[in-house]
Amino acid sequence: MPYQINIDDRTIEADIVKRKPLLRIRIGDREHTITEANCPASGDFEIMVDGKVYRGWRYATSEEVYMRINGRTHIISVPRGPGAAGADAGSADEIRADMPGTVVSLNCADGDEVKSGQQLLTVESMKLQIGLVAPRDGVIEKVHFEANAPFDRGATLVSFVPLEDGDK
Repeated sequence: MPYQINIDDRTIEADIVKRKPLLRIRIGDREHTITEANCPASGDFEIMVDGKVYRGWRYATSEEVYMRINGRTHIISVPRGPGAAGADAGSADEIRADMPGTVVSLNCADGDEVKSGQQLLTVESMKLQIGLVAPRDGVIEKVHFEANAPFDRGATLVSFVPLEDGDK
């Protein structure tokens, strides 16, 4: 499934071709091999793309990731469709992981009332931290993982109390 990604106000299409043994990504008609080289501190990173090492710094918000590489800062975001929450929202009543990762922090708990766009949790995947937000106003039925817990692709991360028919 190709991803539409905004980088510095340009939209590109990227597709994960292969995850193991090395990550292969197709951007346009070119494939790239990406390996993690080193992440010495929070925010710092060093990755290898097609055999070349890139050092930089990153900061993630609920909407964007800011990456500074080779003296330039890039702003990266994934366009969100109606009801999207930064993950495969199986329905408006749950947020699912679109890739494996680890829960970094929780900003909600079972029973909390939340507003659309409110950050619910931060996850880390491939050394990038991503804030996942509520796709709608509602009440959290269950947070399925604790901080520092790993999860698989497709895992339900957060469930909402289902809306009544009249509330939809």
